[in-house]
Amino acid sequence: MINWWNWRPTVAILVRAGILPDGERAERCQANGCGGHFSQLEAENAASLFENLLAGMNPGERVRFDGTITNKPKDYSLPLHDWTEEETWERYSVG
Repeated sequence: MINWWNWRPTVAILVRAGILPDGERAERCQANGCGGHFSQLEAENAASLFENLLAGMNPGERVRFDGTITNKPKDYSLPLHDWTEEETWERYSVG
């Protein structure tokens, strides 16, 4: 399922990879209905990037916002209002 929690890290990975230009277009791509778009070439490059990324991952792994891969499962036992900044970033990932 695609949602805010996994789409924003996806856009960040595409910006870091140089597939999507940083700035207003990247910002617009982070929210629904804001005019964000990908060219055909950007979409093809994004698909290739993620195919390669996924090919190197093991079942149960996920990609964090910063691009690192972890096999640590997300833990939602602590209420959201009690999360520290570190705990928030730990849960903020693609997938």
